[in-house]
Amino acid sequence: MRRIAAVLIILVFLLPLWSAEDVRYTIDDLIVQMEAGNADLLKSDQEVIKAHLDTSDAKGGYTPTVDLLLTGTFMANPTLGPIKVNPNDIKGLPDIVSQIWTDPLDVSMDMGNNMVQGQLTVTQPIFTWGKLSNAVKLYETVEGLRRMERTDKENQLIAELRSRLDALFYMDMIYPLLTSIEETADRLIAIAESAAEEGVLLEEDVLDARIQKQQVVLSRREIDSQYSSVLEGLRTLTGLSDLTMDQVDYTPGEEMIDEILSLSLEELTAAATSPSLLTLQMAKGMETVQGYITDIAKGSIYGKPDIALQLSASYGGSIDSNWLDGDTWGLNITLALSTTLWDGGKKMSDVKRAASDALSASIDYSSAVRMIEENVASAYSSAMLSRDKIEYSLLKEASESAKADRAEERMKIGTASESDVLASRLAVLQSQIETIMERISLSQSAYTLMYLTAFDPSRVPVINDGMAK
Repeated sequence: MRRIAAVLIILVFLLPLWSAEDVRYTIDDLIVQMEAGNADLLKSDQEVIKAHLDTSDAKGGYTPTVDLLLTGTFMANPTLGPIKVNPNDIKGLPDIVSQIWTDPLDVSMDMGNNMVQGQLTVTQPIFTWGKLSNAVKLYETVEGLRRMERTDKENQLIAELRSRLDALFYMDMIYPLLTSIEETADRLIAIAESAAEEGVLLEEDVLDARIQKQQVVLSRREIDSQYSSVLEGLRTLTGLSDLTMDQVDYTPGEEMIDEILSLSLEELTAAATSPSLLTLQMAKGMETVQGYITDIAKGSIYGKPDIALQLSASYGGSIDSNWLDGDTWGLNITLALSTTLWDGGKKMSDVKRAASDALSASIDYSSAVRMIEENVASAYSSAMLSRDKIEYSLLKEASESAKADRAEERMKIGTASESDVLASRLAVLQSQIETIMERISLSQSAYTLMYLTAFDPSRVPVINDGMAK
């Protein structure tokens, strides 16, 4: 009974460790982790939030501005006086008033020690030549652009995520081949050294064999460096600082790569330069933003007054038992027109500057289209080259494998040596590594094309077009 209890206790402690080791992330799991922990995406989220607040502030311009001012004052010696007014002090009084008013009049005021004053001002814009409405449209458009930038950043990172996963997957396939090459090279060195001792081979042949082994060592170190760099990049992307490929359940999407590469360069270019794609939507959105800025500048030109209605209510009095009778209050209703008549031509410069920026945005759109076309052509060319190299490496591998088989057959009948067989097998392994390295290059080019053409629409969330309605 005690043994069973001890086993159960051990299992309770080991189960969490087993669970942690059995964690397997799919591509969708890693995308979720990336959305929650990637610094670039988190920063983009904050940009969206700030853009939304800017839109709310702009819409607040439609509503009245309400200002309230309350003050309280304590005066140590508030009495004003004595102040007496005689009839003779006032010129032009009618005779009847001077006959009635004969004694001096005391107008001294006891203000009390405590005074309170308050003023409530309500200002409502009525007409602003479209500046308020254009400002709202401008910030709504900017908010839409920030959302599109966030989505575009996510699509870029997803393409990078897949590219890094492919690279790590294929490099994991290279390591066993490197081990086989090292073992083959070691055997060749041993044979060469033995033959050199017997006088069959020269010392130079031994050195050649050792050079082949050293090349393998250097290749392994280069792969190690690349693997470490790619893995650290993957950890940064996902926000998982201790992620390893043992925790990832992933296989390269070779079918998806073949599907996109089945399209012609013309088809890919047309898809990448479609006005509905995010990149070009953002470029077109910048044109729209500059248009609103131009309209706002034109609405501020000389002689175009802004009209606003202002309501102001005020109260003042002393805080005492007679505060209700001793207070003073006022109510003012003001219709204000405000415009700049001349400021040295600055507002005219604002209009011209906004028009210039609008033209620059239009030029940027054309440049963006051309840059996309260049990137598509470059990625497509690289992908086609990698495909041709893979086909070449496979043919070379098949040829070397056939040579190795024939060398083994000749070795059995004594017409070939073990060195000949090992050399042929070494060439096969090297061809296999070349094929895998080209598959890494192929996937990188293909994922670039997928990003440029939005080939994976399942990963693109529905968004607005970034334009104010």
